[in-house]
Amino acid sequence: MGCQLAGNASTQSRGRRPLSPGAVSARTLWTNDVHERVEFTFADGHAEQLKLLSWVVGQAGLLWGAGPFPASIEQAIRQPSYSNGVHGSYGHAAEWQLADLLGQVFDGLLTSDDLAVRFFQNGGDACAAAVRIARAFTDSFAIATQGYHGVGDSLAHAPASTGIPGYLVNLHRRFEFGDTAGMKAAMWQTFATATCVMVEVPALDDDAAIAGFLRDCRETCDRNGIPLIFDDVVLGFRLALGGTAEYYGVRPDMVCLGKAMCATGGVSALIGRADLVGRLGEDVFYSTTFGGSPGPCAVAAATVRWLHEHRSEVYGEAGHLRRIGTALKDGYNALGIKCVGQPERSVFAFPSDDEWLSFCSRMIGAGYMVHRPNFPTLAHTLADVEATLEAAGKA
Repeated sequence: MGCQLAGNASTQSRGRRPLSPGAVSARTLWTNDVHERVEFTFADGHAEQLKLLSWVVGQAGLLWGAGPFPASIEQAIRQPSYSNGVHGSYGHAAEWQLADLLGQVFDGLLTSDDLAVRFFQNGGDACAAAVRIARAFTDSFAIATQGYHGVGDSLAHAPASTGIPGYLVNLHRRFEFGDTAGMKAAMWQTFATATCVMVEVPALDDDAAIAGFLRDCRETCDRNGIPLIFDDVVLGFRLALGGTAEYYGVRPDMVCLGKAMCATGGVSALIGRADLVGRLGEDVFYSTTFGGSPGPCAVAAATVRWLHEHRSEVYGEAGHLRRIGTALKDGYNALGIKCVGQPERSVFAFPSDDEWLSFCSRMIGAGYMVHRPNFPTLAHTLADVEATLEAAGKA
């Protein structure tokens, strides 16, 4: 008897990726730096292999793709705590080391200098834990959010709410980024104030407007005595070393981290005020067996340390991520292919999904993986940008 891989992959994004023209399914055979070899299967049963230059990078937002990595990170990958990959009986030294480094990175960027952190494996766990803490802090249950924050029941909303009790979905109040009136209305639906506001900065071009809306969220949370949470699973260590808080100059109470924090992935974090996040060690229960696995934490610590030491090369106007991202984004727009967002993470803005997906399919057939979002990495070069834009012009 056979067994299907449900949805073709273990995440929805990879399972629903556009295919090369005429293909009916695909599987990645190997990855290296920002390239991958994919086997496409066609309706008549034959298969073809194609090497792709990826701007999606598995949608994990890793800063070196599949490597190779800087020497200090390679050393962390090879050390015993990574090859063992198992916990001891207590909090591992790698967890403590990463906690200390994150405390240094976020010093002065949150609403308290007294911080606590907890590690998980997925960004959604960090977001769900933040919501649970906020509910305990305010002794209420409704939440107000914008953006996507993982698969936790508390963060479910239509249309992705099948199998989740309706009362949980009804406790989740949604608003659009930039809509201050909508955000405030979400705070005050029915008779109960929301327990928190959680935002994820989307791909928009107007940095001043983004910062202004984040300040509105901060003021609203202060006025109502509830936590402001930044979901920085995507933008943490990508927009800036200190992510959204550093880039836009607005201080949250808690920050959810993942993706680029670790060169190889597999670890996420919730960092914030000790009187909030610290409750995970007290009366708020949120525990995962493999949260804070020594190997990923050790690699994340090496990653954060390297990024701190090389922040001027990585971030800012002269940084590699912005230089590559700007060349890619500006190049698409010059071709009439609308591309919006921060250069470090941009998205296409086609008039319709059909046009967008058709373009992605043709690009994949030409050897370039594009879909959503565009993730410049430290492994991409300007030559990669030029080759991609040449293919886009033909597509």
